[in-house]
Amino acid sequence: MSRFLFDHLDELTGPIKAGRPLALFLDFDGTLVAFEDRPDQVHLPPAVRNSLLALSKKESLLVGIVSGRQRADLQMRVGVPDLIYAGNHGLEISGPGFIFIEPTAVGYREKLQDFAKDLASRLKPIEGAWVEDKGLTLSVHWRKVAPDKSEELRRIVHAALENTSHPFLLTMGDKVYEIRPRVDWDKGVAVNWIRERMRKPNALPVYVGDDRTDEDAFAALPEGITIKVGEPTKTAANYYLNSPEEVERFLEWLAMQAL
Repeated sequence: MSRFLFDHLDELTGPIKAGRPLALFLDFDGTLVAFEDRPDQVHLPPAVRNSLLALSKKESLLVGIVSGRQRADLQMRVGVPDLIYAGNHGLEISGPGFIFIEPTAVGYREKLQDFAKDLASRLKPIEGAWVEDKGLTLSVHWRKVAPDKSEELRRIVHAALENTSHPFLLTMGDKVYEIRPRVDWDKGVAVNWIRERMRKPNALPVYVGDDRTDEDAFAALPEGITIKVGEPTKTAANYYLNSPEEVERFLEWLAMQAL
């Protein structure tokens, strides 16, 4: 059962101060920043950026941002050098001296773009709904859709998927449907790939996220410190926080603890 993190910080102090390297991974929307009506309206609070900058300078600490956003957009909005940036749910990753893109997902790019056009056409009657083509994945945003239209939107999205022969995977976030290629890759695979790539396979992982796709990472890190942001029910995370504001407090605390 997930427990409120600030009631159990003493449990984290020992492992963090034990001298073992740390690998900190953070989701972006809903974790480091609050949701806005549109993704381009989101800005990282200066205090959070300062904490990430302080953490990035810790010699024993690896810091990665893992998000459904495109990697380039994510890197621009966070704006902290020397971090690992994993976009499109980990399908594209960059770090010091490297860029990785999952090759199978690249092969589906043209088919995904065709599907995006079809889906956007189907959704035209739903005011407030729009399709974001992120190159390797799609997002169907419906934060501004009237409540009485949400079921119609759901039916349209599912019908579009049922009418395509292409292997796409549908997951649901906070007022968003995520459509990804059905490849053997997710945030859990991505963070472990990063640990291997950065030669920190034995680093203690700390993962903070709010989304359904973050559950893949929680499950992939059974030995780590996993933290759900938001409603703590039905999660594989060890701990939970209620909001990005509490994540900000945790990062400030972690920056003081880490060597």
